[in-house]
Amino acid sequence: MARLSVRTIAKRVGVSAATVSRVLNDRPGVAEETRARVLQAMREQGMVAPAPVSQPFVGIIVPELDNPVFPLLAGAIETKLGGHGVTALIGSSTKQGPTELDYIASLVRQRIQGLVLVSGRHANPSADHGFYWQLHQQQLPMVLVGGHVPGLPVSTVTTDEAAGAAMAVAHLRALGHTRIGLAGGQGYLRPSQNRLRGYGREMRRWFGSVDDALYAETDYSLTGGHAAGLRLIEAGVTAVIAGSDLMALGVLAAARQAGLSVPGDLSVVGYDDTYLAAHSNPPLTTVRQPVEQMAGAVATALWERLQGYHTPHVDHVFPPALVARGSTGPPA
Repeated sequence: MARLSVRTIAKRVGVSAATVSRVLNDRPGVAEETRARVLQAMREQGMVAPAPVSQPFVGIIVPELDNPVFPLLAGAIETKLGGHGVTALIGSSTKQGPTELDYIASLVRQRIQGLVLVSGRHANPSADHGFYWQLHQQQLPMVLVGGHVPGLPVSTVTTDEAAGAAMAVAHLRALGHTRIGLAGGQGYLRPSQNRLRGYGREMRRWFGSVDDALYAETDYSLTGGHAAGLRLIEAGVTAVIAGSDLMALGVLAAARQAGLSVPGDLSVVGYDDTYLAAHSNPPLTTVRQPVEQMAGAVATALWERLQGYHTPHVDHVFPPALVARGSTGPPA
């Protein structure tokens, strides 16, 4: 098509020549209604329209696959995006394998059209976030899950972790517990900080202060939960709130090792409500993250960006819910 024709179509539709060029070259970033008007104007001018728009291709990067909440969330996001006609590639960054930045760099080289980043560097307030700013300057659509980068104008999706921890304390207090421990994840991570804040606030509300011995910092793993459980049992707790369901299974193992029954001698609360919770022994009381709603918000936010809609970025914060099962009861 001649340059004059591009300008003619742009003037006729009331859009920029760059927008017409995007339609011609089958590129994303054009609203469907605008794309349809451009194609109609081309037909009216007797011009051949390009092939149908190809299916957008995006990446979903999670920090690991050992913790079931991450594949659960990634799978739900992939399904929701598929409903919009978007193909997603899921990758996990680990300490031994490719990092989050490695995956991003590889996907950018493959001309990825969007990114969903789950609990990556944006979950660590002290990390270097410069690469995120570079992606934003390149106008690559992004959604951040489980954290944010201060000042970065992209949509985020999280649960209210502080409220979730406070719910767990309130549940245990209502059962009669006063010496309630928290097995928290790495202290530099924003979710860990939020849960510690909610736990401390609720403990001070009901008991006036928080004994430092009631908090054990570890990592979000089975072995981390086991180690934290042993420390908290040694400190004389009657209940433990774990930072994830996987950690809670580690706490259950620590209780068995110490010769304690659950919930007779020790009550245990997990976090996430993954498939592990309902099938543990005993079934695990836990704080549920609304995975389906979160995935829907992620897919909608990314799809709007892929379509070129200039909607403002939104910080979605979803309320958690406490699911009571057999791992909690009154103190002995």
